[in-house]
Amino acid sequence: MTPMFDSAPLSLSAPLLQSDAFARALTATGQIPHRLDDGTIVMTRRMPGGFRISQIDQAEIDPWHLPDLVRDAGLGRRPFLLRPDRSCPGLTKTGAIRLSKGASVYELPLGGDLSLGLTSDFEKRVAHARDHEVRVRHRNLPMDPGHWIFGSDTPSGHANLITLAYAAANPGCAKLFTAHIGETRIAALLLLLHGDVATLHQMRSTAHGIARAADYLMLWEAMRWLDADGFARLDLGSASSDAPRERALRLGTGAIQRRLGGTWAWWPPMGRTLRRPMRARPKRGALTP
Repeated sequence: MTPMFDSAPLSLSAPLLQSDAFARALTATGQIPHRLDDGTIVMTRRMPGGFRISQIDQAEIDPWHLPDLVRDAGLGRRPFLLRPDRSCPGLTKTGAIRLSKGASVYELPLGGDLSLGLTSDFEKRVAHARDHEVRVRHRNLPMDPGHWIFGSDTPSGHANLITLAYAAANPGCAKLFTAHIGETRIAALLLLLHGDVATLHQMRSTAHGIARAADYLMLWEAMRWLDADGFARLDLGSASSDAPRERALRLGTGAIQRRLGGTWAWWPPMGRTLRRPMRARPKRGALTP
């Protein structure tokens, strides 16, 4: 059974979508995010017809202060989608409506002997890749919208532009690892660095790479590189994939599975603020004036 934890591994840095590095990337593409007074990043999604909705993703949300924070930011009349980083049942007291339960993510604490967390299958596949002369290299992501890591996606696609903007706005923080046999590239992964955390942003492998277990060796070398550089955690992405091989790859690192706080819809004017005084209910049998 996969272990579940309510709290994230120790880290001093926010998740990618609440990081200063991500805010710089958004700004570089002209999507200047709002910042609440507590530092929370608020993005704006434009809907058909020009309708706008505010979105807070993977943030530490304090329901008590949230109504005041969005009002002070001038967003008090805007509908919101809230996706807190962890369970936040107190949002019901602001009038927020839960739309879905939280997805889960894989997180790998770094530090110490990383080999102790590996499954036997992961170790065997790393050895298999080495036996077949797979070699791993890493460098900064080239500023190339048609780079192989993006696969068959449209080079001008929105996600690719954000990724390239991240690399440009945060020099040295988009690290590309590639696996080769000789000079033939057979797999690649892209890490986005933010504070003392790294996020596995994209991963791609050819059929040849899968047969040689190149993705296992590549991920292992990335883990070792991050650990040597003093990173505290590697975020390995969503646990929603049903692909057994992808799940085995991530869990094989020793990663833990953590549930996020779900998706909530919230319109501040309709909410019941936590600051509203509540009339105390007298104890049973107590005399009332």
